[in-house]
Amino acid sequence: MNIIRIPIAVLVLSCICAAQTPRDIARVAFKSVVLLEMNDGNGQPLSLGSGFFVSSGIIATNAHVLEGASSGTAKLIGDTHKLQILGTIALDVHGDLALLKVNSSAPSLPLGPNANPVVGDNVFVVGNPLGLEGTFSEGIISGLRILDSDSILQMTAPISPGSSGGPVMDFSGKVIGVAEATFSNGQNLNLAVPVAYLSKLIGTTSTQMPVTPLGRAEDNTSKRKSIVDGVGARAESGVIASNFEFWRGLNIPWGAFEFRLTNKLPEAIHNIQVRIIYRDFSGSIMDFEDFNYEPDIPPNLTKTVRKLVSEEGRDARNYYEGRYEDGSKIADYPPKSPSMVPKVELRVIGFQADDSQ
Repeated sequence: MNIIRIPIAVLVLSCICAAQTPRDIARVAFKSVVLLEMNDGNGQPLSLGSGFFVSSGIIATNAHVLEGASSGTAKLIGDTHKLQILGTIALDVHGDLALLKVNSSAPSLPLGPNANPVVGDNVFVVGNPLGLEGTFSEGIISGLRILDSDSILQMTAPISPGSSGGPVMDFSGKVIGVAEATFSNGQNLNLAVPVAYLSKLIGTTSTQMPVTPLGRAEDNTSKRKSIVDGVGARAESGVIASNFEFWRGLNIPWGAFEFRLTNKLPEAIHNIQVRIIYRDFSGSIMDFEDFNYEPDIPPNLTKTVRKLVSEEGRDARNYYEGRYEDGSKIADYPPKSPSMVPKVELRVIGFQADDSQ
């Protein structure tokens, strides 16, 4: 009887040892997770995201984090040094995954088995929601969604814009998915791409593969449609800023402006961060500023927001209306140009959903 009990005890002990505390998982993951800052063709900030090392110098993230980006940097959690992203070595639009190349020897996170986890299993997510580095959240697998021949993980672990591309880990600290930060109709769905898709993409690469500059990467798969298309709109695209106008009126400061914020998500949102980019008449960026709107915007509603004091807005309005700094009119204005319409671009770069605080 004792001979039978010994291997059982060893098996139980090995299972206990394989599990880690949340503190252990966070401590190890923070050494491998990065904050991604992507820039457009003019070198201006475009989006924030997360990623994690899967091998020496290789970072995994969501493909949609790279959309429209011409350059970018990766910074390890708690570090001050930014790593220049050299480009991509693999891209899978269907799985919404990308592998980025950087010069770094940071440790990689181990990948779990390709089999999907079971509903009720505990999961842990590390990301950088709204640029808040090293945010660690815990939850459970709440569903396994089957979409045609694909599967996607649904979980309760809170994720927000900026968390896209972060690792979803099990109790042993192994990656079982890649966070999507996606919403769906009438319900907040925290989704993740199963690790099987990442393992497959990594399997198609080698150390000799060429590095493709950002903005020129080609899909390594034959499918172009993302597996999350049709499930819902990503959080990053669920809030719209529009209808920018300089605010005119008696005793209104020169340069004051207003625009509309529309919440198309099924949850109330707040702490909305908008980047206002002023372009000259040729379309080149001449200035920008960040605007933060803290109050709640309920689901499917629009609010008009205003800013009274803006040096950037004042300078831009002077330019568009042909005035000197003191407000006096410039003679022989406007100059010859293709269009004299003010060119102001609004970009929503972050927000907080009520159920992900």
